[in-house]
Amino acid sequence: MTIYQGIEHVAIFSPDSTRLRDWYASMLDMKCILDNGKGVYFMLMADGSMIELVSGDEPSRAGNKPQVKDAGLRHIALAVSEHDFGAAVHRLVESGVEIVGESPRQFPEGMATFHFRDPDGNILHLISRPNRLSLGIAPQLADAPRNTLIQGIEHTCIMARNPETLRQWYIDALGFQLIVRDDGHGTAFVLGADGRSIIEFIQAETDKGIEPVKALGIRHIAIRVSQADAASAAARLKPMGVEVVEDYVARPDGVHLFFFRDPEGNILHLVGRPQPLAR
Repeated sequence: MTIYQGIEHVAIFSPDSTRLRDWYASMLDMKCILDNGKGVYFMLMADGSMIELVSGDEPSRAGNKPQVKDAGLRHIALAVSEHDFGAAVHRLVESGVEIVGESPRQFPEGMATFHFRDPDGNILHLISRPNRLSLGIAPQLADAPRNTLIQGIEHTCIMARNPETLRQWYIDALGFQLIVRDDGHGTAFVLGADGRSIIEFIQAETDKGIEPVKALGIRHIAIRVSQADAASAAARLKPMGVEVVEDYVARPDGVHLFFFRDPEGNILHLVGRPQPLAR
């Protein structure tokens, strides 16, 4: 079994994480399953996907409104069914979200997308496909919201300075597998060992430098490992030359953490928990 199992959550730093929590719950069908009382919330979606919202005020190099093709972690794609796509778009438009680019768009192969910003200016998009990129079966979680328009995270996008080199690093270092080299729109996707964690790589057009650890915006991807494998996983990454952001620690509550950067400076971290947040 591979050490690196898949994406546990994607984190967003916000100047008002409570406001963002309420918006994600009401507009994107997420359920708050963890509140640490200090402005950190874990939001669960129907398929088991999680987004962490963290209170922070350190400015981003990309400014208040990062652009679609700025280098770095740039958008989160939320899966919807073909049947629900129109209703989901209508709900967001009626709420007054800022639409990004030419949106919504319909593609000849049956895919549909709608790009927009959350209240903090982070870029999100709805995506409906006739065929799933991953054949992984979503977990049946007792805590997950039911009968929702928006199902979960389909993929997280990294705008890369060198997409081919970066995605190969994710394959070699973290065990992801290339599943789509180019879907006709200049993109490539890799899949995690859990059969459902997907990262998209696209050529960046603008480079504003490496973001601070707690800069506002979409800031890190948490890679799930078992408690037993956490220490060895961190030890395996260090000789590869990763920049250590916060060294490996086994906390008293049983959570194991290791924060580091990929070769382009994007922040990742390993997380091993005694029990999954969503069960």
